Amino acid sequence: MKSISSRLLRQSGFYALGNIALKASGLALAVLYLNPNYLSVEEFGYFGLMIATTQFGLYAVGLGLSVGLMKLMADPDYEAEREALPFTALVTTLGSAAVALVALWLIARPLAGLMLGDPARDGLIHLMTLYLIAKVIGAIPLMLLRVEERAGWYVMAMIAEVVVLLGAVYVLMVMKGMGLTGLMGAHALAAGTSTTALIVAMLIRMPWRFERRLIRLLIRFGLPLLIASLASWFLNAGDRYLLLWLADAATVGLYEWAARLAGTLNLLVVQSFNLAFSVIGLKTLGEGDRDGQVHRQTLRHFVIWTGWAVLGLSLLAYDLTLLLPADLTYLQADTLVLFLALGFMNYGVYYVIINVVYAAGRTKAVSINVFGAAVLNAVLNVILIPFLGAFGAALATFLAYLALGIGAAYFARQDVPLRFPWGVYVVVVGIVGVLYALGVPGLDWSVPARLGARAGLILAYPPLIMLTGLYSRDDARLVWSSIRGWMKR
Repeated sequence: MKSISSRLLRQSGFYALGNIALKASGLALAVLYLNPNYLSVEEFGYFGLMIATTQFGLYAVGLGLSVGLMKLMADPDYEAEREALPFTALVTTLGSAAVALVALWLIARPLAGLMLGDPARDGLIHLMTLYLIAKVIGAIPLMLLRVEERAGWYVMAMIAEVVVLLGAVYVLMVMKGMGLTGLMGAHALAAGTSTTALIVAMLIRMPWRFERRLIRLLIRFGLPLLIASLASWFLNAGDRYLLLWLADAATVGLYEWAARLAGTLNLLVVQSFNLAFSVIGLKTLGEGDRDGQVHRQTLRHFVIWTGWAVLGLSLLAYDLTLLLPADLTYLQADTLVLFLALGFMNYGVYYVIINVVYAAGRTKAVSINVFGAAVLNAVLNVILIPFLGAFGAALATFLAYLALGIGAAYFARQDVPLRFPWGVYVVVVGIVGVLYALGVPGLDWSVPARLGARAGLILAYPPLIMLTGLYSRDDARLVWSSIRGWMKR
């Protein structure tokens, strides 16, 4: 367990460093796209819709090939095919991307009318398409780096894309005043540059060995996950479309900013953790951890530490927004961040549990689970948004992700007789909720008084974890020892 923890902590740390660079760029960009001189709240809402559409396309066009690549290359039963898998997956993805490029180019005008309210804005759809194609193709070399546990190279690729993005946004939005067109064009340019470099590096060091028969294996594992991926996309982004339908573009813009604040937790904690654990977890199950104790212990630590991050982010969200030259509308995001952040924590819980189902190859169960959670999310959004607006969408997200984790546990126990620590989860959410509620009355205080009081509430979290018995002194010493070891390395 110690070596597994060390690998997980080390690689999660690398991925977190890359994600810190992404969030730092996001903060720098927020200074521009929240500023009404460069982008209105409505235009920011449209930008959020285009990014959400790109995420949908990433799953639909990618055909689950990158996930199939991860599964097959981590599976000892396919060791003989490992040399041919990366190039085969890349060529197949290029073919799928070419078809999608032509199709989206042809329907750009009607899609612009549907999404942006004006068919004449089809140029934005063209830029969105280029961004999508670059991301789809780049997913293969990035997955290869993950499977090989080359976290450092993965992070360097992320940072390179961030650098190009920041420069392009400044030139196109600020210097040339191109607004939403400049923002979308910068994303397409950055993704295209990064993907080109990744493909070249991959082709230099990997054998150009194409095996047609492997396409069926890759798709057989990945394609059933397409439904799950699309349903997962709806959980992440579908509420933007429902908000546009049931409210307006400005509400979408407000919700998008709240989601980006909560997304700090998703990127720095949940995704960084998952990038490492999804591979390591599969390997531990394949190497003999049939009772899933690694997953159980990992989940306990994840919930406790992520709960602290949820609390801190939720209590500081208002003042983080206040620092920016933002439209005053965005200050209302403060009330949404807690439930969105808890939703992302639930997503992390799901990642740990569903790893057991992935290892068993039961992709149909994954699809059923995610599809059910997506339907629940849609129903809750339709019910809650007319009465609660953007807050209703945030509450629906939290409940849907919770259902996703519970469903994953149901399917996982069919393969591994494992009891997940749900009691720890309930106590952590209770502590977070109480401490957050104590900080709400200070919203109209002076900045120093509010920050001082909320900092005290954040610091009260670890003692409460110890007092409730969720962590023992031995647990605390083990975690501290692992952190110090990682810092020394």
